[in-house]
Amino acid sequence: MSWLVPLYLSGLAALALPFLFHLVRRTPRSRQEFSSLMFLSPTPPRLTRRSRIDHWLLLALRMLALALLAVAFTRPFLRESVAFSPLDLPGRRVALLIDTSASMRRGDLWQQARRVAEQQLAELNPQDDVALFGFSDRLERIVEFETESGTPLAAKSELIRQKLQTLEPGFASTDLGTALVVLAQELEAATDVQQADREPLLVVISDFQKGARIEALQGVEWPQRVSAVLKAVVPDRKTNASLHVVPDEEHPNEAEVRVRVINAADSAAEQFQIAWGADPSKTLRATEMPVYVPAGQSRVVRLPRTDEKLEADRIQLRGDDHPFDNTCYVIPLRKQQVTVLYVGSDVAADDNGLQYFLRLAVSDDPLRHVEVRHLQDQTPAQGLAEPMPRLVVVSQELSAEWQSALPKFVSAGGTVLFVPKTAAAAQGALALLPGVDIKPTASVSGDAYLLLGEIDFTHPLFAPFAGPRYGDFTKIHFWKHQPLALTAAAGTRAVARFDNGDPALLERTLDRGRVFLLASGWNSEFSQLAVSSKFVSLIANLLDVACGEVHDAVTATIHEPIDVPLSTGTDPLSVRPPAGAPVFLPEGTTRFTATDRPGIYVAKRGANEVRLAVNLPLSESQTAPMELEQLEQRGVRLVTAATRSERINRLRQERDMELERRQKVWRWLILAAVGVLLLETLLSGRAARLPALAGPNFSAGQ
Repeated sequence: MSWLVPLYLSGLAALALPFLFHLVRRTPRSRQEFSSLMFLSPTPPRLTRRSRIDHWLLLALRMLALALLAVAFTRPFLRESVAFSPLDLPGRRVALLIDTSASMRRGDLWQQARRVAEQQLAELNPQDDVALFGFSDRLERIVEFETESGTPLAAKSELIRQKLQTLEPGFASTDLGTALVVLAQELEAATDVQQADREPLLVVISDFQKGARIEALQGVEWPQRVSAVLKAVVPDRKTNASLHVVPDEEHPNEAEVRVRVINAADSAAEQFQIAWGADPSKTLRATEMPVYVPAGQSRVVRLPRTDEKLEADRIQLRGDDHPFDNTCYVIPLRKQQVTVLYVGSDVAADDNGLQYFLRLAVSDDPLRHVEVRHLQDQTPAQGLAEPMPRLVVVSQELSAEWQSALPKFVSAGGTVLFVPKTAAAAQGALALLPGVDIKPTASVSGDAYLLLGEIDFTHPLFAPFAGPRYGDFTKIHFWKHQPLALTAAAGTRAVARFDNGDPALLERTLDRGRVFLLASGWNSEFSQLAVSSKFVSLIANLLDVACGEVHDAVTATIHEPIDVPLSTGTDPLSVRPPAGAPVFLPEGTTRFTATDRPGIYVAKRGANEVRLAVNLPLSESQTAPMELEQLEQRGVRLVTAATRSERINRLRQERDMELERRQKVWRWLILAAVGVLLLETLLSGRAARLPALAGPNFSAGQ
């Protein structure tokens, strides 16, 4: 015999009540005189040391009725002799979802997560199917559920243990909501009969930091059959701070950057230090700047970049417990050093000369430091000496020595721009431009002027002006030009033409270099080009052609695709990550997506090179714990994980309840109690009539 509710057995204590009632005897408290009895001799009651029970049978019946009622309330049943084992438990589909985001790199969180996963595997039964998933900003399927050709259930736990040994947290952000929704719907949508019969359970192992995204749970109905168990891991030390650069759109290459330092809400420290840093292979003297940031707040400070810090490619923070987000990578402020050689008769101080406007155009280049050297009568050996110029601008007539040296300079990769002032100067340039002749046509004079009537906007010089907003050159008037004619297609082509058909800009590629000839000057004597807003851009584009493209800093976060700004060129495009070999992008594409770790990425196409900075997502630095009630408010069915022994006890209790419902012994006990009470009523009534039939009894206490 077993009891479903053994608490009611305490009601058996009520059996003492009838026994006590039978033992309690009342003695007369006052004396009443009756006149009819005054002549009789009194007979005092016989006194005993204790009261005695007169009706044992009535006492026993009353106690039996109470005992039957108490036992009936315990809902007794006859238990079958069955030994429960884990094999009797129903099978489950358990999805282990482990957090692999960047915040799990704090302290010993990852070791804790592995131990929790091991504990969950130890509680599995042979008939349970288990799968392992990792999640950060995307869901990773590591070990799938059972399939026809998959791993047997018995070997699943050992396979997952092996995968856990090699699994490591990455650097991405945490999208908890999407991972929960995808797995819950997958657990609910099991179509296989064997899988559908198993109870679905989702076990989430994470630090549940405040920066985790849960927006995907909004508006999604959580499956009723799927339960979620949350296993939170907590670091021993909680102080965490992070930093990032506040972008300055107006002055992107200033030698002073604004740095925002953010302190987590549960941090205990408030004093931090920031400093410039570089690759460990480079020696850089770090000068730390103190920063005071209260918990849960942020501060913006200016960090100067001195000349000795021009090669610094990162800003580092010190003073918190977790260094995983203490480095912010930036593009080194390293201007390209370029030498431009001007060969002409006008001096730099002549505000109407070509050299004057050339110097103005390159003086404020934010990406290069351009030095303009002036030569007039010197030999090519002096002009082309170190530092070797990347661009040579010629406006005067050249000597035979120069005409012999320039083809070698161009073949070695140099760029020459001829801007002839006279027909003789133009005639000297034709040695490098075969197929071009000077027409015997007079230049435009008086109030007449020419416009650029035909422009090749696919050329690198004019490609930035290809849009309709910037492609209007009709406001630039040309009064003088050298009348040229292309007589044969001998490698020379017209990049732009005047509206009268004459070539305005000619180009010829010679081995690794290029030769340009501008038929008109940019000063006020020849045209309005120098006072146009397009002049500076044209000179910058010319330097791009001569020196290779230079681009502004490109920054991104982990797993954010980057459009590499090296779109032109026939050489293959490669990107070298912070660790590992270069990755070559498919031909025709410039998008790089393998940004899976923070650091400086170097993209190269031929001689052109650009650096890309990739940093951690800012949300991963919000390491204060989130309120788990938010998940329940969004519909997630949260439960407490039960151990194997608790599940066996629960199964045993369910079996007991089923036995009790089937046997219903309590009904028979209540019927027996009613019968006993009826019998007791009859006997007590009869016992009450017996003294009356026997005559008056004047003995008190009988």
